[in-house]
Amino acid sequence: MEAPFSIAPLERIEDFLACERLQQAVWQLEAEQMPKATATMLIASRRYGGMVLGAFDPGGRLIGFLFALPGTVPSDNPAAAGPHWQLCSRIMGVHPDWQGRGVGHRLKLAQREWALAHGYELVTWTYDPLEAANGTLNLGKLGAICRCYLRDFYGPMADGLNVGLPSDRFEVAWWVGREWVRRRVEEGWRPPRLEDLQASGVRVVNPARVRPDGWPEPGPVRPPEGEAVLVEIPAHIQAVKRADPGLALAWRLNVREACEAAFAAGYTACDVVKATVEGIPRVYYLLQILGP
Repeated sequence: MEAPFSIAPLERIEDFLACERLQQAVWQLEAEQMPKATATMLIASRRYGGMVLGAFDPGGRLIGFLFALPGTVPSDNPAAAGPHWQLCSRIMGVHPDWQGRGVGHRLKLAQREWALAHGYELVTWTYDPLEAANGTLNLGKLGAICRCYLRDFYGPMADGLNVGLPSDRFEVAWWVGREWVRRRVEEGWRPPRLEDLQASGVRVVNPARVRPDGWPEPGPVRPPEGEAVLVEIPAHIQAVKRADPGLALAWRLNVREACEAAFAAGYTACDVVKATVEGIPRVYYLLQILGP
């Protein structure tokens, strides 16, 4: 059961300032580092057509936020082709004490309602494809899709979550009014089963092996074939980074190669698969050849 919290637009100056402090905790920023979105930026964005939502605990403390602004659709994102204008979902953060408790999911559902009410059919955002929890929310629970891989998109990043790896990103497309999204968010996510996919001939293009120390390491990337393929990612990339930065980099470059090849071949990342293989949690993206 989700813990009680509420979602509302940020309105008060003190809430925008609390948003700066929240970012320090979420991204493990040093005291001298600037927040990713300053209070003045958020205040101005809200006035000029942007969206700034907050999540508040029962005592009124800000525990999460979501910031988006209008923008045009990039021409190099096939999954987002069609409209000229979109809602660019820029930043979402949830306090570490509240992560895994449904706050991010509720914020995104509130964003969908806001987007529909303001005439947007498409919302896009970027996220690190090695972050399995983010993939589960974005492609799984929300029904977003991806066919755009951005290499080192933000350049070197110094915050605690991103330092040490190229800032590669998925740019996802969330068609908030489409039927498959409506079903996913209203009826719930039914994750595919690895054994069912493998029984139907779906292959992992970068099958990992488990090292003697218990960490899976990615295997050579094979060309994608068939109507669907799987791309493995680490189940917990932050733990991998702490234990073996070289292994984390190997995963970054391997998943980059696998996804770029699949996207170039016309596949779309559209779901997440979780399983226990050889006694170890494993996570995969499901990529399919989708119809028009």
